[in-house]
Amino acid sequence: MSLPETLTDFEGDWRLERLIRDARAGQVVQADGCAILRREGDGLIYDETVTLRILGQPEMTGTRRYLWRGAGDRIAIYFDDDRYFHALKLGQGRVEDHHDCPPDSYDASYDFSGWPRWTVRWTVSGPRKSYEMETKFTRR
Repeated sequence: MSLPETLTDFEGDWRLERLIRDARAGQVVQADGCAILRREGDGLIYDETVTLRILGQPEMTGTRRYLWRGAGDRIAIYFDDDRYFHALKLGQGRVEDHHDCPPDSYDASYDFSGWPRWTVRWTVSGPRKSYEMETKFTRR
């Protein structure tokens, strides 16, 4: 089985498909788009653009940016304002991590077993949040 071993294994253009099951709002959101991971300095910038579809509403465009940095056998992922978000361990088929953002809790599960296709699932809970988000990435 091939697995990502270095930060640069993620560099390039990725097609993404996302499904968000929002229990609190009682709706399902679908999204598709692209993520571009490009080198900057000793890390990567993750830029994502998606089209969001919610039943009964006009389509919306969403964007997000993260900073990915090598950290030994891990990739440390930061928000675009340089606050730490979470990390993923390289060389493993499945990786889990947690991000605490009181009062909310974010649990990530990465699956690299089909590399270079990969999936990340977030389970988010809090007083005003209760959703699961699954994003599938395929190299373009």
